Amino acid sequence: MQRQTTMDETYEFIGRLALALFSQGIKVSYSTAIKILEDNGYRTYGSPRAMASGISAAYRSWEEYENKEIMVKATCSAIAATYVDKDGTPSWLNY
Repeated sequence: MQRQTTMDETYEFIGRLALALFSQGIKVSYSTAIKILEDNGYRTYGSPRAMASGISAAYRSWEEYENKEIMVKATCSAIAATYVDKDGTPSWLNY
């Protein structure tokens, strides 16, 4: 069930999920990320390519937080390392 969410809420979820997965050494494909968002009621992306764009936007959103705490930097790093394409290439190398 899709709930009404803002893009900021979706970006926050993408970042927090990345941080949790990164801490366990888990990578997630774009297709899986779409399904995770959908299953948790967040705005979804229609294709892996669109998801990669959304991940990039989530990274920039986290990067722009005014409070540059270690947690924010760690979350940006986790986003960059966690979400990958079908070949295992991180999103920042694709787009």
